[in-house]
Amino acid sequence: MPVIKFTESRNLSMPQGFRQIRKDDVNKPFSSHDSKMKGYNLGYFYQWSLEPDTLVLVKEGSHGYLDGIILLRFVPGKSDPEKMMIEMLSRNFQSGSSSSGIGTELLRMAEIHVAGPLGTREIIIDAVSDLVDYYGNMGYAKTGKEEYDQYWGKIVYMHKYLNDD
Repeated sequence: MPVIKFTESRNLSMPQGFRQIRKDDVNKPFSSHDSKMKGYNLGYFYQWSLEPDTLVLVKEGSHGYLDGIILLRFVPGKSDPEKMMIEMLSRNFQSGSSSSGIGTELLRMAEIHVAGPLGTREIIIDAVSDLVDYYGNMGYAKTGKEEYDQYWGKIVYMHKYLNDD
């Protein structure tokens, strides 16, 4: 299993094919079917990965392509990741592989291989309205908070509690 350095004192084991975004990824072809996501190239994701409480992971595909990407932020921070926010998740329709299930793989990987080992108690997703049912089927519930974003439209906040003992 590949290992990534999460903090100076903590590593995370990733399943085969998943890793952190790298600078050499920024020029790889990546395109989402969502017209709004097309405005975000891999360079943006790489820049976000340099922010202190952020982790950007990719799923590697064949022929040098990336099949998908997920952007995670930790609250209050990486040193005490009580909450994990999934801010962006996207499949790459240029990868040549069947993109079906890539989003689910990325989401489950983040739950099992990131949030689980860190002891994160809650995962929060700010979902665009047309994905609320999808996330609901993945075990996420609406928090009751909604807002309107000029770019994304209606945003519905959803969450899932983990590690309840």
